[in-house]
Amino acid sequence: MMKRKRIQHRRISLSKKIFRPCQNEAGISAVETGATMLLFIIALFSVIEFGWYFVHQTTLTAAVRDGIRLGAIGDSLSDESGNQMSREESIRQAIKERADPVMDIDPSNILIFPVQANWTDPDDPAVNNAGGAGAFMRVRVQYNHTFFTSLIGGFFGGQTIQMQSEGTYRNENFIL
Repeated sequence: MMKRKRIQHRRISLSKKIFRPCQNEAGISAVETGATMLLFIIALFSVIEFGWYFVHQTTLTAAVRDGIRLGAIGDSLSDESGNQMSREESIRQAIKERADPVMDIDPSNILIFPVQANWTDPDDPAVNNAGGAGAFMRVRVQYNHTFFTSLIGGFFGGQTIQMQSEGTYRNENFIL
């Protein structure tokens, strides 16, 4: 009988040693906090990234609309020296001025071209032509948006994504 009590006593003692660390929940709450913070930080950066993307997209759209308004009425701007700019350069300048506070658009990414009768693009949309009175025209602007973090950019296959905004308009019956 004596031997049995000792064995039972050892079992109880061994089980207490095994389960004693599980009674302290300080480590569990630290792990839960870490997992929750990770999700919160990912959500926070996602909101910031997509907010910045949205600002770029709306600015790009507004800039294209400003360029279209200028091109549709046949008006042209003056450069810093006071010289009259061409209509195409005026449209580019109006787009750049509207977008400059938020983003830097490369002028070579601003395309101005006539629309064909079936509303398709010409074979070479790089033709720089704002068209004559009554012509249907299209302005297309492309911009490479760069993400702040590679975490969000990774979902899009890289650190940048190409944004595009375009508008089609009909020139007023202006006299050049």
